[in-house]
Amino acid sequence: MILKYGYVSGRLEASLRRWPKGQAIRRVGMTRVELQWLIGDLSHSCVKGKAGSDVEAVADLCDHLDYAQRTGDGGLDMMW
Repeated sequence: MILKYGYVSGRLEASLRRWPKGQAIRRVGMTRVELQWLIGDLSHSCVKGKAGSDVEAVADLCDHLDYAQRTGDGGLDMMW
């Protein structure tokens, strides 16, 4: 979803493209600025209707990323 609805490039894009198709979860390191931009891009896709039928899943991902940004905790225990 990040590659589909977010705008990523460079190291982050390369890391996401190497993600094995069958793996549901992957930790990806990024700077606070990259995370902030990613949340904004994904939120924009939801608000502008670009996420289509994936809007709920993209919104949930935004919530999780926002939580990670606020707390520094990228674990999945709190959200999922």
